[in-house]
Amino acid sequence: MMSNKKPTVYTTVFWLIQEHKIEPEALFDFQELFWPSFIEIDNYVFLKENFSEEKYKKCNQQETDPEYWINLLTIDEYFSELSDWREKSISFAKSLVSIWNAKLKQEFPKKKFSVQFVHSDDVGDYGLTFFSVI
Repeated sequence: MMSNKKPTVYTTVFWLIQEHKIEPEALFDFQELFWPSFIEIDNYVFLKENFSEEKYKKCNQQETDPEYWINLLTIDEYFSELSDWREKSISFAKSLVSIWNAKLKQEFPKKKFSVQFVHSDDVGDYGLTFFSVI
C-alpha cells in the first residue's frame, strides 16, 4: 500500500538539489532569509543584504527612518502565482517576524527592536521590517 504522506522538508530539499532544480549554494541564500546577517552603522542596525550607502544617504536626506525603510522586506511577490497568495504572504511574513526578532535579541542583547509585520491592502504588499526602539 502506497502512502500519500508528504516528504520531510529535508527530503524535499535533497530532491531539489539532486534534480538540479536548485544549486546547493542556494541553501545559504535561504539561510540569509531566515537567519539574516546584520550590520551596524552609526548606531543603526540594518539587514546586510538590503543595505547600501546610496539608500542610507537618501533616507537621511529625506529625513525618514533609515532602519525602517532599509530593513523593509516585502514577500508577497514570492507567492504571487498562488491563489491563496495573501494568506501565504501573511503567514510567511509573521513567521519571519518571530525569527528575525530572535536573531536580533541574540546578536544585540543590549538593544531593543520593534520587528513588525507590515501590509498595505491597497497595493497588496505584505512583509516585515525592524527598527531600534530607544
